[in-house]
Amino acid sequence: MKYEYIQSGIDWIGEVPKHWRKEKIFRAAELITSGGTPRSGNEEYYEGDIYWIQSGDLNDGYITDTEKKITQEGLDNSSAKLFPAGTLLVAMYGATIGKLGIQTMEAATNQACCGIFPTKRIDLKFLFYFFHAVKDKYLSDSYGGGQPNISQSLIKQTYFFVPEKSEQLAISKYLDKTCAEIDRVVEIKRKQIENLQHQFKSVVQNAVTKGLKSKVELSDSGEDWIGKMPKHWKQDRLKDLVELRNEKTDEKSEVEDYLELEDIEKENGRVLGFRNTEEVNSKVTIFKKGDVLFGKLRPYLNKHYLTKEDGKCTGEILAFNCTKILNSYFEYCISSHGFIETCTIISYGAKMPRVDFTTQLSYFYLPIPPKNEQVEICNTLDIIRDRNLETITKIEKQIEVLLNYKKSQIHEIVTGKKQVYGLTQEKQQIQTA
Repeated sequence: MKYEYIQSGIDWIGEVPKHWRKEKIFRAAELITSGGTPRSGNEEYYEGDIYWIQSGDLNDGYITDTEKKITQEGLDNSSAKLFPAGTLLVAMYGATIGKLGIQTMEAATNQACCGIFPTKRIDLKFLFYFFHAVKDKYLSDSYGGGQPNISQSLIKQTYFFVPEKSEQLAISKYLDKTCAEIDRVVEIKRKQIENLQHQFKSVVQNAVTKGLKSKVELSDSGEDWIGKMPKHWKQDRLKDLVELRNEKTDEKSEVEDYLELEDIEKENGRVLGFRNTEEVNSKVTIFKKGDVLFGKLRPYLNKHYLTKEDGKCTGEILAFNCTKILNSYFEYCISSHGFIETCTIISYGAKMPRVDFTTQLSYFYLPIPPKNEQVEICNTLDIIRDRNLETITKIEKQIEVLLNYKKSQIHEIVTGKKQVYGLTQEKQQIQTA
């Protein structure tokens, strides 16, 4: 039996099957609420055995562990509350708006997560897929400047259309299978990108420590991250090769010339986009065209960028003016596997590891080939990098197509545009007749 359709009266949903019921989310749930955060300055509230979910723990899937755990005392002395296994969580704040998670265990949450425990007549996975579909609508409805939010009230008052439980289960089963297959292909493609990045890091490491010529006499550098290097090369400390930019400003501007750490893509040395400083509350570093930027926070992310313009950046990014070394060669040195690995080892701070220029990086020794070899190495690596990035970009576009297809499938099915219930049963009856 094929669906008969009517207009839903809701733009983003469009037509819906005539027999589906129109409801608000709050009528489909036994519980809709958010949690809280125990006072961060009290150590007795943390490192306990109670799972405590933050929006960063939401993974658009099942949640089996949390970054942080709290104590019973922390739970009792805050607005945090325990949600049962099977609770659907929706992120309400900032960059994670609409991010989802399904608890597999009893857990508390912070105030950024809205917990929804559906009634028995609503299938948990059907509701999960509905919230996948409504995410774009929530993003457009979010409010606030620097950190847009959605409210519990918005979630509670959200309309959705729901079939009988048996049809919900069929839809969930179909989407589980479809999404799992798409996710499997996406994961393969992401592994391809990781492999390309790993291979290029090996090429860079070899080029900046051994050069491009296979038959050259090597000698021990005395530095673990360098190992043996060409005998005719020199070594110098980083502080004697570059100057750290220290000029700061707190001037607000609408000009989009400012970089946060998340604006630099890890590994690839690409900028994802600039922003303005209107809502930045701290002083920022001024850099010049040709400077090399390096992320000192979480150095294992390998965030670096050879600037093509004047601009400003957060204090978590170091800006280097290369005075006695070719800037492109310097960028390759500090993005090499050995350099990053060493930075990661010496970084300090358990939760927010970072490296310091004055006490640590400035004393790093770099291998220094003659200027003509620096140019030759950079030209060769540029060609390999550009070829690599071209391939990575193609794979990223393939991933984007797959994820958009997954998104469209979820939308079509949870709003009834594509019928999976009934037709499947009819096919099975025909096959067994």
